[in-house]
Amino acid sequence: MERKYEFIVNPVAGPKDNVAYFKRLKAQLKERGIAFESKKTKRAGHAPKLVKKRLERSDAVIVSVGGDGTFNEAASVLVGTSREMAHIPRGSGNGLARMLNIPSKIEKIPDYLENGVARSIDVGQINNDYFFCTCGFGFDALIAHEFSDSTTRGLWTYVTSVLKKFWRFRGVEAKFVLDGQSYAGKYFVVTFANANQFGNDAFIAPDAVLDDGYLDVIMIRPFPLYYTPVVVAALFRKTIHKLPYVETRKVRTAEIHSVSSPYFHCDGDVYNTDLPVKITVKEKALNLLQPNKR
Repeated sequence: MERKYEFIVNPVAGPKDNVAYFKRLKAQLKERGIAFESKKTKRAGHAPKLVKKRLERSDAVIVSVGGDGTFNEAASVLVGTSREMAHIPRGSGNGLARMLNIPSKIEKIPDYLENGVARSIDVGQINNDYFFCTCGFGFDALIAHEFSDSTTRGLWTYVTSVLKKFWRFRGVEAKFVLDGQSYAGKYFVVTFANANQFGNDAFIAPDAVLDDGYLDVIMIRPFPLYYTPVVVAALFRKTIHKLPYVETRKVRTAEIHSVSSPYFHCDGDVYNTDLPVKITVKEKALNLLQPNKR
């Protein structure tokens, strides 16, 4: 049966103009005879409402066009349903799309939509909310808060935020439990990863698998300033888990009881929550199209 598509478009995602991009994409889809309708989000939190309306009126594939935040909002509505979803990455990091080799080039998208294969992937859950890439606390959560206050997006803005905060950051004190085992101490980063990267090919969890029923937990202790180049290089070489300041676990459940910093992030966006926090994994709970490897 021929697929139909409902696009949910974030016009302000990423460093470039998504409106112009989507106009070119629509022309390409029409040329290929692909049936679709589209709606633009008007603000943060709007995508779930648009998705719910489309679920009521059609059985079309839901397609999010934007960054990891847009994907999170749209996909959260579809968790635990049989509805298929696709994603066109137009954000700053695009962690999940990079992991699955989902294209952003317009000429490759029609083939992705028409011939893509639905894969049931795991979904992380933090309290009553979902994440699909990563969530956690520490330095990356601090940067998420800094980034959220910026008037510009893109990789350079993110790098600027990192450089601005890194020199004064001394880690956070935390107590948490992973599958029944207690941890306590000072941490630079604690990340719960469903996908293997933050985005931009920065691999925080090289061994993460999207459908293994586990979350990868990466615990990075504070390290000397001179060691920073080693940590940065390891992120991009997929070797972060081999460093002496890093401990990793594969878990199904986690409970965070105390953190000295108020900052959390969920798929790179600010996440406001009270403690304690419970984190779990829902196995194969989202049907996401990935490119056919023919």
